[in-house]
Amino acid sequence: MSLFTCNFFSKILMTPTRVNVCLPSPGSSETLTQSLDMLYAKREPLRALYLLHGMNGDESAWLRKTNVERYAQRHNLALIMPHGENGFYIDMAHGAQWFTYLTEELPRFIGASFPVSSRREDTYIAGLSMGGYGAFKAAMTYPQRYAAFGSFSGALDIEAVAAAAKGQGLERQAQDVFGGKPIAGSENDLFALTGRAMASGNKLPRAYLSCGDADEACYSMNLKMRSFLLERSYPLTWCKVPGGRHDWDVWEAQIQRFLDWLDQ
Repeated sequence: MSLFTCNFFSKILMTPTRVNVCLPSPGSSETLTQSLDMLYAKREPLRALYLLHGMNGDESAWLRKTNVERYAQRHNLALIMPHGENGFYIDMAHGAQWFTYLTEELPRFIGASFPVSSRREDTYIAGLSMGGYGAFKAAMTYPQRYAAFGSFSGALDIEAVAAAAKGQGLERQAQDVFGGKPIAGSENDLFALTGRAMASGNKLPRAYLSCGDADEACYSMNLKMRSFLLERSYPLTWCKVPGGRHDWDVWEAQIQRFLDWLDQ
């Protein structure tokens, strides 16, 4: 894989931001057997996975903590890993407009800069924990843009997340992100978003949800979402990880399974 570390000024965020992009490329042995014309011939647009980090992570987290770069090479898949701070990939009540950046500006930047397909059938989004929520929200808000999405140990019940944050002395941070308005039924409520997506008539992206059954923070809310989706016959693949906690051992294994699942 070729790794591009991008720094650019975001119109939506109104500040410089960062995104890592990995593109499939020949390995050293293959490179030695090819001419320069063959190596650098114009390629067909690549399938792309927008891969989101969790809370207290950054655009380098997936690359530093897993072998996702190697797995993506195997699947001939571009990886797009943006920086998202701790904003839950939503348009914050008092802060950056992360959701608009993720779904509107970032794809335009990527499309203008890299040989990545913009077709729905070639575009996926996934993430862990906070990033699992962000991927789910993007897919349900714009089901016409994504063929599939994945959530690994996702913080999917955002109302419960906001309440827990306040209980942990993070009330100010929760207020900055979510504000004081009710979450239930809003554009940040995944259950409400899913209901609206299913009623929209749009083709729905396939869903892959996974969580460890020893994940004290997120397992119960993932079971709640699983039941919600199955009751409505949503196209869902569910993976319970026995003994899995909220950690990179789970996410390392799940990103491999998810990439295999995309190609099924």
